[in-house]
Amino acid sequence: MGRASSPGSVYTVSDSESEPYAPEGSSSPRKAGGKRVVKARSTIQTKGKDKAKAGVKRKADESDIEDVPIGLAVARPHSKEYHAVGAVAGLQEELLSWFEGVREKRGMPWRKRYDPSLTMEEKGQRAYEIWVSEIMLQQTQVATVIAYWQRWIEKWPTIAELAKADVEEVNAMWRGLGYYRRARSLLAGAKTVMGDKKYQGRLPDSPSQMEKEIDGVGRYTAGAICSMAYGVRTPIIDGNIHRLFTRLLAIHASQVAPQTIKALWTAAVELIETLPNDPARQGIAGDWNQALMELGSQVCKPVGPDCASCPLQTGCKAYAELKSPAPVPTSGSAICTLCESIPDIKADGRIPAVTVFPMRKEKKASREEEEVVCVTEVRRGEETHWVFVKRPEKGLLAGLFEPPTISVEADASIERQKTLAISNLDSTFAQSAADLQKAGYSLFHSAISSIPHIFSHINMTYHVQHLVLSHPDAVPLPTLVGASAVWLDAAGVESANIGTGVKKVWAEIYGSWGSFDAGAAKEKGKGKGKGVKRKSVVKGDAEAEAGGKKVKKIMMPMMPSKSS
Repeated sequence: MGRASSPGSVYTVSDSESEPYAPEGSSSPRKAGGKRVVKARSTIQTKGKDKAKAGVKRKADESDIEDVPIGLAVARPHSKEYHAVGAVAGLQEELLSWFEGVREKRGMPWRKRYDPSLTMEEKGQRAYEIWVSEIMLQQTQVATVIAYWQRWIEKWPTIAELAKADVEEVNAMWRGLGYYRRARSLLAGAKTVMGDKKYQGRLPDSPSQMEKEIDGVGRYTAGAICSMAYGVRTPIIDGNIHRLFTRLLAIHASQVAPQTIKALWTAAVELIETLPNDPARQGIAGDWNQALMELGSQVCKPVGPDCASCPLQTGCKAYAELKSPAPVPTSGSAICTLCESIPDIKADGRIPAVTVFPMRKEKKASREEEEVVCVTEVRRGEETHWVFVKRPEKGLLAGLFEPPTISVEADASIERQKTLAISNLDSTFAQSAADLQKAGYSLFHSAISSIPHIFSHINMTYHVQHLVLSHPDAVPLPTLVGASAVWLDAAGVESANIGTGVKKVWAEIYGSWGSFDAGAAKEKGKGKGKGVKRKSVVKGDAEAEAGGKKVKKIMMPMMPSKSS
């Protein structure tokens, strides 16, 4: 649910997602372990600005890692050559051998050995399977993705079958994974491939073409697909490899700076180029890329890295700096202008832990927003329906259904929330409140609770309002305003594509998602939100029972109808 620019409308928030890597941690001043934390800059200044593009399509959402107490930062002068990849290149066979021992450990069904004997059509099928897995793995853990991937491939076994689907089907299959933009990008990509004969019914085997022409595919995803499915010698950098490389090469610089990204991609390219060029090992680039991801994910973790088990330990500069400082630049050597100072370097110049790499990223404070959520229920005789609104096809929670929502100021009184909820009826129905009253409807209203819901950069508070329009007879449903508004019965609500925020709101009224008895919330202790007590916010001349709760019955004022 997002902000409404006017009662009954839906506001969308930018839904940026990960492509190249996920920067970690925070470098903002803060209290940690009782110490005052100082953000210090290196005494070495960078010269000019690197304007080179880093092949990054979208900025990643940030992932948290454990902060360590830090003090004053100390300069760490070293040469530019210190970050060379030679030591890692000398251990490539060790890493590949290690990967062979863990390749099947996590049971990922899309992880298969490269087979050069496959036809291009068969390699294209592998590319499709890898593509689906890579998109799902953005912002979602492997253990969760496996079951979703299997269901997806069972429903749409080929890219041609996926291209025949519509966004509703895709969103329904994606339900529970979040970040629905990923699902829409898969559908759009499939339609692109099947809609142009030049693709020959498969994803391109050129990383640059795939990145340029397939929706939602950035440099990392294109490299992963092409190296693993087509055997192309091309590098990748995801969040795990970004962290791994900053430790292997001891790079302590802003994670999002263009020059940092360029340096990491340059290192990745150089390591691909040093792999053995053996015709009998045509899939070596894909194996190398997977080995790097696996090492970063399972060994070189954000917190508690298992250095003792790392096959690249002897070539890791971060590990070496635990024992001795980075070598001082020799006369005539180029000074590194990329790195910034490292906090809490010991008196002899050693680093306190390898987890000082990568440099922690300053996080932006999440903005605070509040909304009135109008769960509108219409009872006619024995039938009950609810009003839902479909969100726009672009943006946060695109294409999902939700009750009508209205943006409200943070200090809005409960009376103000009530007024907005009731006035929203005139934005929802073609008939005015007076028309509905004349038609025999009674209106019951409850202010249920206020509950928090966290988006990536939004701290949202939902003020849950329950409105019940009741008519004793099976009269026609009121006419809805706007193409995005729909009537859903209980079965329709259960099968609708909705976000987790809607489920939380629903549980406050009905006890749980899939329940339609408003009395169930009271039995399960719902309806109180987080530290917010239920309050009756309407004043009227009569009380009635609605859904097991005592609520106020609003005696609607006589107002002119919309037609008058």
